[in-house]
This record gives sequence, structure tokens and C-alpha cells, in this order.
Amino acid sequence: MEDLIQTAARHRGGYVLRRDLIDLGLKDRNIRAAVQAQLLVRIRHGTYAPALEFQTLSPERRHVLKAFSVVDRLGPGVALSHQTAAIATGMTTWGVDLDTIHLVRLDGRGGRREAGVAFHRGRIEDDEIVLIDGRQSCPPDRAVLESCRLTSVESGMVLASLAVHDGFCTREQLAERLLSMGSWPGTIHCRLVLGYAEPRCESVGEARSLYMMRMEHLPLPEVQVDITLDGRVIARSDFGWWIWRHVGEFDGRIKYGRLNPDPSRLEQVLVEEKRREDLIRSHPLGMSRWMWGGLDPARRAATANEIRRGLEQSRTLYARNAIHLETGRIPWAA
Repeated sequence: MEDLIQTAARHRGGYVLRRDLIDLGLKDRNIRAAVQAQLLVRIRHGTYAPALEFQTLSPERRHVLKAFSVVDRLGPGVALSHQTAAIATGMTTWGVDLDTIHLVRLDGRGGRREAGVAFHRGRIEDDEIVLIDGRQSCPPDRAVLESCRLTSVESGMVLASLAVHDGFCTREQLAERLLSMGSWPGTIHCRLVLGYAEPRCESVGEARSLYMMRMEHLPLPEVQVDITLDGRVIARSDFGWWIWRHVGEFDGRIKYGRLNPDPSRLEQVLVEEKRREDLIRSHPLGMSRWMWGGLDPARRAATANEIRRGLEQSRTLYARNAIHLETGRIPWAA
């Protein structure tokens, strides 16, 4: 039975329909037995996926798999939209709703919601439709802005920042798309998001850190700064405040925790990072560090206060005789 399930799932790109299993000779009782034996997992009504493969998928990829199963049934009258299109395209998201699949109707008919699917009314020109694994989708810039209309400003800032950073669209394309949306509901929200977006951010944590700084009225730093000594780059920091002679670092799980690409090197990574921090601190620069939990709304103010204290301390210790140059790099004090 397991081989039959795997064969049917590969044919459809990761999922299998009840009728596929029936065609392979299975009965409903066999399907129920496969679910109970954890060979299959039901992802939607009449739609299943091999349990082992499905369990290894991230929540975002599970969302995409469900979306593909829906559009495959509905045919060319719909296209992926909003955060569903953004995730399917490969964009990095944070804090978006993964329970609802978002589609745009291409027949011009009204929108509706049913069975975990939101059908949106909209118009996409034929030459704008893109294909993702053979499924129709709205273009990336539209997916970003449509998603921003439904999410928090922080979530939208993360999506827009990383979408531009990763090359899915440009800031100019987003601005032009926003202009073409006219008075669509949520466009004011989108303007705020684009005003906050920072394409130099390289991770969700960095984008959320900038949002935290804005909300807590911290001085906005430069992003991705090189630290030089005698014309040689000796380190790079996520954030830098020139006048205060201070740098800031977001420490995420990818660098130190279970998401480290090579967990066997965790101890070495920690040693290397400690040496890097010691190198920065041995010169006239202060440093603040914060982790994921420090970006939560309940702890955001405390994190900002720690950074603020670090800025004032660095200004007192290091900035008094510093030479300030607007060069995009942090020079050492004279």
C-alpha cells in the first residue's frame, strides 16, 4: 500500500486525491487504515499526503501543498494570490495566516470564503500571470502588496524587506504597483509598510529588530555595516550607530540553535562568534545584542532600553574624540 501511495503522490507533486487511491484499487476502509497507521495524513477533504514526507515540510510548504491541491482541482479560473502566492514564489514570510489559502478569481466574479479558501475578486492581465510548478499565480510585487493589506505592519515590513533583498521584486516595482492599486482597501497600510521596509536586512530577525527600534523610538541605525581597521574589514555587524560608536547584533536560532546548518559545529560557531565580539570590543566600539524573544511586544520596550543604555555608555566612553565620517563603514577613533 505504501508504494502505491508514494507513486500516486509523486504524480501530483506531493499529494494524492481519494479518487487516485480508488483508481489504484484501494477501498475507503484501506484509506482509513492508512491514516490510522500514519502512512497518510488528510490535508483537506478528499486530499491526502504521505505522512512521512508531509511531516518534514515546514508550515509554509504545507500551506503551498494544500494550495496546489486546491488550484489543481479548480483549473485555470483561479490563480494564487496574497501570502499564498508570496510563499509559493519562495519569499520569506513571518506572522502571516497559514490557515487560509488565498486565490484570485480570474472570471471577474465576486469573492467568497469557503472551506479554508479565500476567493478574491480581481483582475490580472494575461501577461502578468506567472507559473509556479505549473500553477497560475499573480506576479511577485502584487503578491507582496496584497499580503501586506491583510497582515500587521511588522509582518508586511518583513515580507517587503526580504522580497526586495532576495530579488523577487524591486522597491520601484512595489511603488508602481501600489500607485496602480489606487484606492483599494488597505493601500494606506501598504504605504506605511513600504516606508518602513529596509531591503538591506538579510533575515526576519533583522527586519523585526528595525521595527522594534521604530516602535520604541530608538535612533535608526545603518544596516549591514563593515567595521574597518587600517583600511581592512575586520568584522561586519547587523546595525551601526555612527555618532554613538556603537553596533548592534540580532542573535537568532539559525546562528546558534537547532536551525544551524551544521549542528556539529555549534561549539566552534560559538567560539568564533566570541572571538569576533572580543575583536570589536577591544577597539573603541560598544555592542548590544538581543535575541528572538526580545522582539516580542511584551519585551520590546526592555530590549530597546538596553540598547539605549548601551548607546549612552558608548557615547561617553568612545565618542568624545571620535572622527565621524559618513562613509558607510565604521572607522576607528583617532
